[in-house]
Amino acid sequence: MINYYNRDENNGIGVVKRKNESDEDLLRRFRKKFSKSGLMKEIKEKMYFEKPSDKKRRKRAQAAQVRKQEDEKREKFASKRKKFNKNKEKDDD
Repeated sequence: MINYYNRDENNGIGVVKRKNESDEDLLRRFRKKFSKSGLMKEIKEKMYFEKPSDKKRRKRAQAAQVRKQEDEKREKFASKRKKFNKNKEKDDD
């Protein structure tokens, strides 16, 4: 992930209004830049103290969930591939 927000800089996130740009477009650009920075996520994480052991447990659970989703996706496409190959063999005969 590209991190647009540099924690070392104190300037924060800012946008400059372009020529002939509406306020809505300016606000949209700011929101996009702000969401990509990950600043809100960081603020929410630091809102409450989380024990290191709980942090590890949560991250492990998230990783397991991602792996499970990837496996399900892989199985789904593997079954489609099998059906496609069976149909292709029938057509070749």
